[in-house]
Amino acid sequence: MTDGAAGGSWVTVAAAGAVAPGEVVEATLEGADVVVWRTESGVPCVMEARCPHQWSHLGGSGAVAGEEIVCLTHFWTFATDGSGWKENLDGRRDRKGDIEVYPCREVAGEIRVRRGAFGGNP
Repeated sequence: MTDGAAGGSWVTVAAAGAVAPGEVVEATLEGADVVVWRTESGVPCVMEARCPHQWSHLGGSGAVAGEEIVCLTHFWTFATDGSGWKENLDGRRDRKGDIEVYPCREVAGEIRVRRGAFGGNP
């Protein structure tokens, strides 16, 4: 489903009820693999499915930890703004590669992404 309200065209990537807080769901949008996930506080996020470190798919190798998603392959973490981090054994967090995050919103029981973010029609 798409809608043209407020800020262009939006396309549905998942039913809101299909993504509970702390869950990660795989989706495809306009030929791109994405993951739809919610922070433990319930904030939805849609991002590129592949970790920029070694291309692990976050649909199978990702887990939510608080307000971030963690790639379980090498424990890189990503915030809902796409910023990438790695926590060292001593607890220090170092900046790592970022991941693409797409503008999303929850409307009428659906999680939607703004078209154009995927190279589709604006």
